[in-house]
Amino acid sequence: MIERALVSGANGFIGSNLCRCLRQQQVPVRALVLPGEDATQLTDLGVEVMRGDITATLPAGLFAGVSHVFHLAAIPSDWGPDALFQRVNVEGTRHMLEGAASAGVPRFIHMSSLAVHRYSGHARGDENTPRDGDINAYCRTKRAAEQLVESFSGALHCTIIRPGVVPYGPGDRLSLPGIVDALERRIYLHVGGGRTRVCLSYVENLAEGLVQAAQRDGASGEAFVLCDDVVSWRTFVDAIADTFETPRARGSLPLALAWVMALVTEWAWRLLPLSGQPPLTRYRISLFRGDLVFSADKARAAFGYAPAVSLQQGLARTRDWLQARH
Repeated sequence: MIERALVSGANGFIGSNLCRCLRQQQVPVRALVLPGEDATQLTDLGVEVMRGDITATLPAGLFAGVSHVFHLAAIPSDWGPDALFQRVNVEGTRHMLEGAASAGVPRFIHMSSLAVHRYSGHARGDENTPRDGDINAYCRTKRAAEQLVESFSGALHCTIIRPGVVPYGPGDRLSLPGIVDALERRIYLHVGGGRTRVCLSYVENLAEGLVQAAQRDGASGEAFVLCDDVVSWRTFVDAIADTFETPRARGSLPLALAWVMALVTEWAWRLLPLSGQPPLTRYRISLFRGDLVFSADKARAAFGYAPAVSLQQGLARTRDWLQARH
């Protein structure tokens, strides 16, 4: 039973949906939110908001009365200074683990990523697939954060969660909106024909799975994949186009050409240097190099993970949320 949950990264896409899921189950929730961020969406849910930064001294009383820590705060970008990723994704995780352990919090749930694995093609990936992702600082620091969590698994009952390669749903301001915008402007191009397959996570399914995982039986330090639909990229993007009533993408870039374009773009951004994020990176192209299919069978067996919202339903809910914002 979750007596009181503490959620870091609570104002983010997955974090806000997790807070909503917990509150729907009448769980008291405390959210760690960066100073200056608008937390209205959380306070409207009845969430207690505390201001703080995981890279600095944590607020006094943050862990008081907490039975479960859900650590979601991270830098999820595929571009940026290595030092920033190290400070937030690794040292920030260390601060949260040390604070939870010192306060005697029983359970710690860490949101990781399938990017801990090299995206070289996985037709039957699972929790035992080698952690060899190293294409950027995000991948490397998420691996390091997992190893930190494992090192605390004797002091805390720890659980590591890896969602599908593409989380989507209400609150998503990156993945789906970008695809929809490119489709509407008729500039979206498949890579390699969109033939490779990818595992997805609808965010409300993911939030429910996080709550289930937090209450699981079993050993500390275990990792679980939480994903639902497995589709080809073309099927996924076609479903988005149909749901948002945009033209389907027709064109395609050869994989080799896309990879060279990404290399050149990264080179230009580093050497010139250019501001902002490059429009193309090797990480993004690696999503299309081969199948990225991972199984949630372990989670199904361990705590009955059973995603209830289908791809079509999830896309429709995402469309309704995006349209309500405009």
